[in-house]
Amino acid sequence: MSENRPTIPLNYNPPMNIWRERLARWFDPLARRCPLSPNAISLIALGVNLIAASCLFGGGRRPALYLVAVALVVIGGLADAFDGIVARAQHKESRYGDFIDHVADRVSDICLAGGWLLGNGVREELALATVIAIMLNGYLFTQIEATFNEHAYDSVGRGEFVLALIIYPITSYLLAVCQWSALQLGGLRISEWMTLLLIAFAVLAIVQRLALAARLGRTP
Repeated sequence: MSENRPTIPLNYNPPMNIWRERLARWFDPLARRCPLSPNAISLIALGVNLIAASCLFGGGRRPALYLVAVALVVIGGLADAFDGIVARAQHKESRYGDFIDHVADRVSDICLAGGWLLGNGVREELALATVIAIMLNGYLFTQIEATFNEHAYDSVGRGEFVLALIIYPITSYLLAVCQWSALQLGGLRISEWMTLLLIAFAVLAIVQRLALAARLGRTP
């Protein structure tokens, strides 16, 4: 990032930013001694997330898999954060590594969301809208970085998405155990109301990133 161009923050600063900084401090000693390369950690995180996605998909038939998915999402999320910490701690930052990290994140996001949506039998139009919103949100993040060399962390982002993928499977498990999965409110099942909430947060992030791009575009 150029020192001559000031960072232009948005008014909303998600609390996940605080945890990102804390994780960097806590994991820094381990990162300095880690024998794995940042790219290897990124691929491990992707593999863990793909397994988690399959568990989310299977949770509709075997609810216990939702809880397995939660554990895997936590591991995958920590690994995804750890690759960047290792890269900075060992001075192994590279454009190719950044590319691999972004690709792994986008594949993980779509597969995890798709696994949960399919596992809960969310109606097709809502599932499609969710996937589109998540993909567009991720695209805007990478495009802002490519165009303005700015990391758009001051908006609802992947940290909040991973948090949702911890809360949502737990809720799905409880609904299945209590046999409330088919319960409808206003013509929609609870999982579908949860899907609408996920779409709303994705749209909020999209609006925030469009606003950031507009502000950066006006900056000399």
